[in-house]
Amino acid sequence: MVFAMLEPRTFVSYDLLRRQVRGVVSSAAARDKAFWKSQLLPITVGILGTTLGIAPLHCACLTRNGEGLLVAGLSGAGKSTLTAALAKRGFSVVSDDWTYISRKHGGLVADGLSAPIKLLPDSVRFFPELKRRAPHKTMNGEMAFEIAPDQFHPEAALSSCSPKWMFFLERTTTVDCRFAPCASAYTKQFFKTNAERLPEELPETSATRSEIIDQLAELPSWLLRSGDDPHKTAEAIEQFLQEAARGTR
Repeated sequence: MVFAMLEPRTFVSYDLLRRQVRGVVSSAAARDKAFWKSQLLPITVGILGTTLGIAPLHCACLTRNGEGLLVAGLSGAGKSTLTAALAKRGFSVVSDDWTYISRKHGGLVADGLSAPIKLLPDSVRFFPELKRRAPHKTMNGEMAFEIAPDQFHPEAALSSCSPKWMFFLERTTTVDCRFAPCASAYTKQFFKTNAERLPEELPETSATRSEIIDQLAELPSWLLRSGDDPHKTAEAIEQFLQEAARGTR
């Protein structure tokens, strides 16, 4: 059993073994679309999704020309600012923080929940348009801007895609972008190490998640080491993918 107390005045219980969710939602929360998009639905899918054959993974997901791109990295690497910069360059955003991977017809599908992109207050230096907004306290207590992807680009929001490439973002002190091929073992270790802990009573659920991660590790992957600002990094990714599509990478 997992129990959650959410503001405003909402209590939810999750029964992982029976795949059930029950809760009491206040009238204010029921009317608040942001509460459902930013809190209740992501938490519910994150907790119960693993029991339904879905692997919630801590990474962003975008698409270009219908082909999916996953961007992972440790907290503070700059995934969200890079996601926003890619959206401004015409990439569609499936998810900013958590992506839900499942199997369909032998392949993988990446889904998002239309959650906004969360940008910390210092992101104003990269996105001057944020000066017209005020950051607010988010679910984890930190101050941030929460911006819908289509506010960076009219067609930036997308609900799902088939992932094709993966980048692991690492911040460096050098002002450039470098791409290095990434071994499948690194992908497996990264996601399995950072995955949410599952109860021992759900061995099949744990096995399914591991199988999805193992299949994900077969995708072409690169370490992206960048000390550039997010816009230059996004430009470097776009050029890299164009070269990869032409077979020159």
